[in-house]
Amino acid sequence: MAWGKATFSSMLEAPPPLDRRQALAGVPSFTKDARAKENASGNITVFVTVRRRPGFLGKFQPPQWERTIELDELGSFVASQIDGKRTALEIVDVFVERFKINRREAELSTMAFLKSLVERNIILIAVPLPEEEKGAQNT
Repeated sequence: MAWGKATFSSMLEAPPPLDRRQALAGVPSFTKDARAKENASGNITVFVTVRRRPGFLGKFQPPQWERTIELDELGSFVASQIDGKRTALEIVDVFVERFKINRREAELSTMAFLKSLVERNIILIAVPLPEEEKGAQNT
């Protein structure tokens, strides 16, 4: 599996949209600002360090603070599967096996949950390069 190298100009461009296959091949991992801990009820609590926003309004915020997010049973199960090695597809497979639900429904709900974790800066998802870009980088 080849992983892309980012250049400054490539970081300024919007990434192309991912298709379903690419999204499921992505490997989620927690960001350096997030940590997960099992609470007394057996669910997972996520702690995220939030930094002050730039600009005028940021001057009225503390330099950083911690946000706490309590996950339910399903969210806790998915979060417990995030280890930086498993792909989203493997997480969906385990989810289907554990909760005995329709595969398509599991894919949609798991990917929507992972997307919400990305939007909250809790996880990152490393997506492998498409085949045509692998060849271009190896030359």
